[in-house]
Amino acid sequence: MRLAEDYLRLRSAYSDEKEGEPFRVTIDGLAEALYCTPRNARLILRKMTDADLVRYAAGQGRSHRSELTFLADKREFVILEAQHYVKQGDLQGALLWVKEQAGEPEVKQRFMDWLTGYFGYRMETIGEGRIVETLRLPIYRPIVTLDPADAMYAFDTHMIRQIHATLVELDRATGKVIPGVALHWEPSMDACCWTFYLRKGVTFHDGTELTADDVKYSLFRVQQESKNHSWLCRDIVEIYAESRYIVRMELRQPNVLFAVFMSHTGAAVLSRNTSESGTGSVPGSLPVGAGPYRIAKFTPGMCVLEVFPNYYAARGQIDRIEVMIISDTGGEWTVETNPGVLVVETGEARRQELKTWRRSRLVTGCSMLTINLAKPGILQTGSFRRALGLAVDRSRMVRELGYPYSFPCPGFHLEPKPASADPMYDLEEATRELKRSGYSGEGLKLYAYRRHEQAAYWLQQQYGQAGVRLDVHIVPWEDMMKEERIREADLILFEALLSEGLLRQIEYLLSRYSFIRSMLDPELLAEVDGLVGQLLQKAEPEARDEAFQRLETWLMERGTAVYLTYNEARVLFHPAQQGVRLNAAGWVDFKDIFFKGEG
Repeated sequence: MRLAEDYLRLRSAYSDEKEGEPFRVTIDGLAEALYCTPRNARLILRKMTDADLVRYAAGQGRSHRSELTFLADKREFVILEAQHYVKQGDLQGALLWVKEQAGEPEVKQRFMDWLTGYFGYRMETIGEGRIVETLRLPIYRPIVTLDPADAMYAFDTHMIRQIHATLVELDRATGKVIPGVALHWEPSMDACCWTFYLRKGVTFHDGTELTADDVKYSLFRVQQESKNHSWLCRDIVEIYAESRYIVRMELRQPNVLFAVFMSHTGAAVLSRNTSESGTGSVPGSLPVGAGPYRIAKFTPGMCVLEVFPNYYAARGQIDRIEVMIISDTGGEWTVETNPGVLVVETGEARRQELKTWRRSRLVTGCSMLTINLAKPGILQTGSFRRALGLAVDRSRMVRELGYPYSFPCPGFHLEPKPASADPMYDLEEATRELKRSGYSGEGLKLYAYRRHEQAAYWLQQQYGQAGVRLDVHIVPWEDMMKEERIREADLILFEALLSEGLLRQIEYLLSRYSFIRSMLDPELLAEVDGLVGQLLQKAEPEARDEAFQRLETWLMERGTAVYLTYNEARVLFHPAQQGVRLNAAGWVDFKDIFFKGEG
């Protein structure tokens, strides 16, 4: 990079000179252009000569001038250097380089055209006829953490599912628990004791066998209060590794859904030999899991997965997945054209229609505004919270914002057939509730991620028409999770992922880092815990449904949130791409994808 900058600095200093045509220079002039000493200037020129960037002939004696010839076209050089960044896994560095050095719009466009072609499916033959298939994907959000015990965001947990294995899995089609690392499990009569029987011969990516001691280590680690998903194991009193392949957990209270809890990515099984630096908590560390793919590289701009041939279940067909991060650019950089054979649409980037491609779509969750009931002020007033719910025209929000906002959302659940009408919008009643509340026009702090920025400002305008003033703050992903940020927010706009079913809804209510639980006062927290505890004792599905409905009614009566719209995820894929199916998190499981070639 330094040599590239030095070359462009020289080109700017001698901007009138053309490539391939020699011109006279002095070493002192070159040193001045490079902001260095004459000695260092000679060293830099030698490196440029070796790299075929320039031809340099030093003058003989004090009275003779030297001769310099530029060999590399500036525009081509900027693009080539940006390509080098990308191939090294530093997409963010490439984008910054082009932004700073391009000079002409044509250069940026040529690079983006190249980048478009770089993404997608590649097949190459290596060695003795071995075929290696690679899929490169542009993703418009960062990976915050790959530590299962702490990962909160949908894309993080999706990546964790590719890397790690859990005791059991949840079949989305049937809603039933199916074998994972454990091939059998059974609860006691009172659902206070659970025993899991592990498969023999399951190995981690480092070749060591997964045993009951690894399960015990992993769950005790999650149980630590500092971990985001400690709620999963908070009722575990003791874990017994009864043999190499049998593990038993004793709970302090009944939980008929404990097996479902063990399907959560937070309960992924790590090797007991894992150090904290190897959990994926920061880019650069390489987690060791037992899932279908292993991590080969992890940097802030890139995560490379390679298929794990010894995975205990079906092997992934795509050999290598390269996830390239284009994060938080405000739409300045988007791959607008065909990026290969697979596009997961997440709302950050607008795309042209690809009419020959296939599309799969799934309603995944709802946009909602959580209300900080732990903060003193106007939010403590029930009539004001009711006004916030009545003042939003959700049907209009869907019409004006478009994808991914699809239908008005009536509550903390997914409707099988959502209606396009908004039964909650009533501006006149909202006005009356505002008057009852005594609201005097004070500003409310609304926090949101950049991907929800358009919706945040739409809400600001909508509430402004009703007389409520919102101050919008757009913050980075990792910043939103800070406790001080949550404490100072009046409202947080986010998308609750509901397509993963009851377990995810319970998580929002029990995890202290969720934007729902973290905004409840101590009295409300105790009530929530009691209602969830009752739900977890209901063995019959109908009884659980009734218990959840009571819980949802309790949330709505207390005005804990404003439910806005159902959101959907879409995936576009080339007809030759098979096995593409959106999972409950709104992403595509890499292990299920394969490419159907021509013929």
